[in-house]
Amino acid sequence: HFLLNAYWEPLEFELPKLEGSKSWRRWIDTGLESPHDIVPWQTAPIVTGATYRVEPRSVALLFA
Repeated sequence: HFLLNAYWEPLEFELPKLEGSKSWRRWIDTGLESPHDIVPWQTAPIVTGATYRVEPRSVALLFA
């Protein structure tokens, strides 16, 4: 799931609901400091909650 924020302020994006016990994981978020901006997909942290905040002029990639 790609989240793109071209706006100059942070935005909260509503995440699609997943079936079963699946959860979203954050692989890439260019709004975070290195080395947390891009992590190995095998160790990507779980995203909690129904929304995800994307910093200004940033990109995030979540997967399930």
